[in-house]
Amino acid sequence: MRRKTFAVRAITTVAAALLLWSTASFAVTPTLGPDCGAGASIVGSDLAGKVELGTAPSNRSTCTLTFALPAVNAPACMAVNETNGGGYSTPIGTITTTTTVVIGGAMPWVAGDVISYICVSY
Repeated sequence: MRRKTFAVRAITTVAAALLLWSTASFAVTPTLGPDCGAGASIVGSDLAGKVELGTAPSNRSTCTLTFALPAVNAPACMAVNETNGGGYSTPIGTITTTTTVVIGGAMPWVAGDVISYICVSY
C-alpha cells in the first residue's frame, strides 16, 4: 500500500510541474516586428493577445509577431482589426510559420488601431 501511495504522489508532482511549465510558457509575450510601427505595443502571449499599432507610413498593412517559443507546427491563427480606424471591426489574414505570424490586411491601417489575434498549436 505504501508503494502505491508513493507512485500516486510522484505522478501528481510530475503532472503539476508539467502544467506549471506549460502555463508559464504560454504567458511569454511575442516580439513585435518593425512593420507594426514605431511605438507599437502588445499585451498577451504566443496564444492570444492585442496589438496597438504604432506610427509608420500610411501604406502599412502588415504586422509581424515573433513567437517567444517556437511551435512544433505552424499554428492556426486568426486576427481582427477591432478599431479599424474608427469603423466596424474587420477580419484580417494571417500567415504563420513555427516562429512567426504575419498579420496582414487588404487596406492600410492607422496608428492606434487595435489588432486582436488568437493562435492555436496542434
